[in-house]
Amino acid sequence: MGNNVFNVPIFFIVFREVIEAAIIVSVLLSFVEQLMNSGRLSPTERIDEAVGPDDGPHNEKVKRIVKRMRYQIWAGTFVGFFIALCIGAAFIAVFYTKLSDLWSKSEQLWEGVFSLIASILIFLMGIAFLKMDRSRIKWRYKLAAAFDHKSAKMMAESGQGPAYKKPSWTAKWSLFLLPLITLLREGLEAVVFVGGVSLGIPATSIPLPVVVGLIAGAIVGYLIYKTGSSTTLHWFLIISTTILFLIGAGLFSKAIGFFQYYKFAKAVGGDVAESGDGPGSYDVHGNVWHITFGNPETGSPTTNGGWQIFNAIFGWNNNASLGTILGYCFYWIAVMAALIYYKWTEGRVTCGGRVKSAAAKRLEARREERLAAANAYDAGVYESKHDGDSATQGSGTPPEEKNKRDLTV
Repeated sequence: MGNNVFNVPIFFIVFREVIEAAIIVSVLLSFVEQLMNSGRLSPTERIDEAVGPDDGPHNEKVKRIVKRMRYQIWAGTFVGFFIALCIGAAFIAVFYTKLSDLWSKSEQLWEGVFSLIASILIFLMGIAFLKMDRSRIKWRYKLAAAFDHKSAKMMAESGQGPAYKKPSWTAKWSLFLLPLITLLREGLEAVVFVGGVSLGIPATSIPLPVVVGLIAGAIVGYLIYKTGSSTTLHWFLIISTTILFLIGAGLFSKAIGFFQYYKFAKAVGGDVAESGDGPGSYDVHGNVWHITFGNPETGSPTTNGGWQIFNAIFGWNNNASLGTILGYCFYWIAVMAALIYYKWTEGRVTCGGRVKSAAAKRLEARREERLAAANAYDAGVYESKHDGDSATQGSGTPPEEKNKRDLTV
């Protein structure tokens, strides 16, 4: 009964997409507030230091600009969400009204195909989910460029900067277009993922997880915006993605089970599903275990809501074969291999500290360049200070020369 009302994979898919969109919107809003609080939109220096932070026409202009920025952000957010919602509703309505009878004669085969597709989609989405906590930095770089023209305009109006060049309409409406495109992209991703996962399940199991996922994702996004804690977000994404991978591994194992059962039912006859849970209801070839309780299938005398939840989240089944067990294990091996590969390509892991990827070598070269620049800056500061001291107190001895003399003594 629970699977007919609330589909767990759909909940996590919508939950994930809403959180990613909420992170981008929260970065936009927090960036606007930081611009106002840090003085990014103010002149380089104040003429009258006695003027309070809330006095003067300049601050009123800053407040109006920030208010207009917020309006653009929320307008783009709601427009993008509305368009994505309409597209998703139309997609699901067309699918369940026009294409619902394609697999009625081969239900087990189609369920296996759709479970396999869903497990692959969850695998790809989980990998992207783990990269989400690093998206703040990427979006801050994008937003900095989007805000630069506003700061340049105010500098030009105050006479403390170069002539202002009017930006293009995309730069002018960047705060509206960024959330609109983001919400539209995330919404279409959610439609594709939900469409792949919902194949073969009743339409009644879609609305509730979508609504709950939207609400839960909005709450988490609000908490992220208020707390601004990258550590909290990091651990939250790890826990959520682990649950998502558990669902994906269960679906992959169930897909193999559906394929095996379809082959078995085709060999012995279609009425095998009516034989219950005892002998003759399953294929003994390659079977590892079969227990007479805990059957998650609806209508079984030993089923209940708990076993159905375990089946939905962990892929539990009272009948296990060599293929389903190995499939579950291989899915997790693929997850580990993908994570190691991505960390390797990003330069965050090495093999024994000696074998490094191209990204790791680039990161190391950048660190050396920054270190060399810092040393050059320190040397320049020392030389300027030394020149000033020489003009008043006579020449001194640089640290390098002093170190050389000490070594020869």
